Amino acid sequence: MNKKFISLIMAALLAVSASAVSASAAVAEDELTGAEVTAEVSGDSKGTFFFDCGDWNASTVCFYIWDADTSEYAANDGSWGEAHWGSRKWIAGTKVEGKDTVFESYEVDFGGREDHKVYVIFHNPDTGAQTIDAFVNASAFGHTATRPDGNGVNAYENAVDSEKRCDGVSFDGGDNIGVAKIITSSGKIQGDIIHPSQDRAETVAKFVLSYLGKEEKLSHEQIVTKDTVANAISSFGTDANAVWAAYQKHEGEENYDAEKAKEMIAPVEETTSSETSSTESSSSSSSSSSSSSSSSSSSKSSTSGSGTTTTKSGSTTSTSTTTAATTGDSGSTDTASTGDTRGVIAFAGVLVAAAGTIIATRKKIEE
Repeated sequence: MNKKFISLIMAALLAVSASAVSASAAVAEDELTGAEVTAEVSGDSKGTFFFDCGDWNASTVCFYIWDADTSEYAANDGSWGEAHWGSRKWIAGTKVEGKDTVFESYEVDFGGREDHKVYVIFHNPDTGAQTIDAFVNASAFGHTATRPDGNGVNAYENAVDSEKRCDGVSFDGGDNIGVAKIITSSGKIQGDIIHPSQDRAETVAKFVLSYLGKEEKLSHEQIVTKDTVANAISSFGTDANAVWAAYQKHEGEENYDAEKAKEMIAPVEETTSSETSSTESSSSSSSSSSSSSSSSSSSKSSTSGSGTTTTKSGSTTSTSTTTAATTGDSGSTDTASTGDTRGVIAFAGVLVAAAGTIIATRKKIEE
């Protein structure tokens, strides 16, 4: 009778433990499944946007749109190809009925260019007035760009000609669109937006490559100096070593001068492997010497004891230290390989409960 009772208890406990392990495995599976996240991209790649030219009094506004990553230019037939600067035939906008200062762009297809650096300049072909380079993408569709500062007020320096000025531009909606942060031909930093795909170190390196050794046309001062490069590095959130590495990739190109460029960029010299090895060796020798002195001091302070005892004590300490280190490494490995241990803990708890039940039952039988 008692044996049957014990058998029934054991069977029940084993069933409960199996359920606990299964439940733990199910939780782990749910967590792994939930970790898979998919992002869906929605929205059309084709569309138009608007530009309010304000007091330009323009009869026509050209939408000069180009892809800096492919060197292609948009046209009103939907194609991307050669540049059509100032061409009313290929890149002129259409005046919006009832709004004398607002123009609608031709349809632009940004398909396949979602990660590209695409710019727009709004240009008045009658007067030559234009806005500064601004990023644009499909999020601009349906939105309107304006010249917030008006004509000549807080105007930007033209990116490639410091004698000219360009108006600012601001969109009333969209993501990552607006005046691009650039380094002008005079070394000035202006603009706000750094494109998500932009190589910041390369941007500064190209500035050095383009203007190293050249004079600013108005002040006649050197464009590339330690100060202008340091300012550019800081503004674009990069560092001198990254810029130097990017610059060296242009070896063989026009105006490349490694010696002068390195002086202007001022990269931080990295410690060579031999120097590092020498330093580590010196540090190791110093530590070894310190350890030897400590051991000698310890031996002297225990002269009242036997030499054999001292030697054994030292051996035991050494062995203990090694064991502790090994245990630490092993623990780290076990944790990394086993992952979630909740099922094991639950199973162990069930076994402990089973053992307690058996002992209690046995005592009852003996009584």
